[in-house]
Amino acid sequence: MTSAIQPTVIVLGPPEARESTRTDVLTRLVIAYAALLPFQVEVSKMVRFSVGDLVLMLAILVVPGQIKYRKETWSGWHYGLLALFAVSTLMVATKTGSLEQYVYLNKDAGLLFLFFAYALIASSINGWLRLRRVLRAFVISVVLQNLVGIVAWVASTRFGIDSILVGDNGLRLCGMMGDANAYGGLLICALVICEGASFGRSPLFKTGFLMFSRITLAAGLLVSFSRTAWIALSLVFLCLLFTRFKTAIRALFILLCGSAVTMLVMGRQFLSLFEALAFRHEVATGEGRTRFDLVSTGLEGFSKHPFFGMGIGSFIAQEGTIVHNTAIWFLTEFGLIGVTVFVGFVLWFFWKGRVAYRTTPEREKPVVFGLLLGYVAMGGMAMGIEAFYQRHWWLIFSLIACSYSIARRQRRMRVVYAPVSNDSDSRSASNV
Repeated sequence: MTSAIQPTVIVLGPPEARESTRTDVLTRLVIAYAALLPFQVEVSKMVRFSVGDLVLMLAILVVPGQIKYRKETWSGWHYGLLALFAVSTLMVATKTGSLEQYVYLNKDAGLLFLFFAYALIASSINGWLRLRRVLRAFVISVVLQNLVGIVAWVASTRFGIDSILVGDNGLRLCGMMGDANAYGGLLICALVICEGASFGRSPLFKTGFLMFSRITLAAGLLVSFSRTAWIALSLVFLCLLFTRFKTAIRALFILLCGSAVTMLVMGRQFLSLFEALAFRHEVATGEGRTRFDLVSTGLEGFSKHPFFGMGIGSFIAQEGTIVHNTAIWFLTEFGLIGVTVFVGFVLWFFWKGRVAYRTTPEREKPVVFGLLLGYVAMGGMAMGIEAFYQRHWWLIFSLIACSYSIARRQRRMRVVYAPVSNDSDSRSASNV
């Protein structure tokens, strides 16, 4: 007997369409970390911790088994960075016979916290939906804090009401970061992520919230009076002019609108305040040294110890302040070896982000583009502050690595099935 057996054809859509909407405990903790990351508390003059760090401690207790090693999100530069800090710490301890709290708490323990947050995010984010949720949580949290901060800044400058959200004698908005420059970097990250991920068929936010975020974040960035942040934003605009000209013009228009609203609220008082703060003499310490003086001092230290540097924490121990430039800090305290590891570490993420953008589905390209803009913005911030320990920069690092991992995995899984006609079905029938 001959019978035609119809073959069973399983048609799978693209991997991104089959992504589960289920949110597990680890993902919830990562979302909570991203949302709480901007809220920092000062423990002492030299120590600040983020409320989000409590989530990391909770993860150790709740989901230690869910933390996985995803090879695509790690590189040799990660391990080189850990080895660099360990060797430099040992060198300083051997040379001085002791370790300052700044070294083992701020630098060493701080780096371990950043690495653990990186591992936590890399373990959880295995799909575009989860990555979008983390980004939304981060941006919404920054927007809400900034909204309260703007109100606090107006109350401080117009009515003399003190607030922890306003620093420098109540004149500059600093949020809960404790520093106006660091806060400016936080605002830029949220702003450029919104702007970069605003095009395409599936933007990160809808038009209403997107417009609100643009205006309020621009206003907050203006009244932070962070010239470092303004320079970093100009680098982002330069990138946008060459990649998405219309987006750059639109973003510039929104920034001008946010500035105009701020000026209308403050009136003439704002112009005098802007002139005083925006054109202030750049002094990094109470001794009258500018940041250029500190960079020059750091380079002198490097010239005396070119290969291994002065040792971790040595600059602040001698000068009483930090270098205010991330690359120069690595060059001064870790030497040529240290700055090579740092540059390699940072450029690795740029390369992976570029690969992710080229290989990711068209629907998700805006998200990766927004992350790359945030990367550029923080690179600009690193020229004026020691941005290496900024948690939002590490959040961008980890999400870029996750984007690359997701795009790489889905490219391997993506299979295109040609339609099967009835004629071909009959030809493939079996004889029994």
